[in-house]
Amino acid sequence: YKRFYFSWLIFFYKFNYLMRKIICFFTLIITFSCSKPIELKGDWKVNALVIDNIKRENVPKFPIISFRSDNLVFYFGTLWVYELEGDSLFLAYQEEPEKIAQAFKIDFIDNNHINLNYSRRIAIDSILGFIYIPYQSQWSKIN
Repeated sequence: YKRFYFSWLIFFYKFNYLMRKIICFFTLIITFSCSKPIELKGDWKVNALVIDNIKRENVPKFPIISFRSDNLVFYFGTLWVYELEGDSLFLAYQEEPEKIAQAFKIDFIDNNHINLNYSRRIAIDSILGFIYIPYQSQWSKIN
C-alpha cells in the first residue's frame, strides 16, 4: 500500500512540475507577443481638440506633427528631440536634449490614432497666480 501511495506522489509531483513549466512558457509567449510597441513615426494631423472638457466645434488648423526615426520631431515649426517613457512624451530642444521643454501624456488608440494630453498654464493677474486648463488633441496618422 505504501509503494502505491509513494508512486502516486511521485506522479503528481512530476505532473505539477511539468504543468508549472508549461504555464510559465505560455505566459512568456503571450506576454512577448502582446507587448509589441507602437511606433511613433511619420506625419500626423489633428482631428479634434478638447479644451477644459469641452470639444471644440471648429478645430484650429494645426501644423502637421512629423516624427522621424532618429527621435526627432517637427512640432509647430520647431525641430525637437523626443523621448517616450511609458505613457509620457517629452520634448526637448536639440541643443539641450537633457532639459525637458514640453511634456504630454500620450494615449495610443491604435497604430494610426493617438491622443496628446497636456495642461496649459495661464497667468491670472488678479490673484497673482496661475490656473491650469486641460487640453486634449486627437491625432491621426497620414498615410
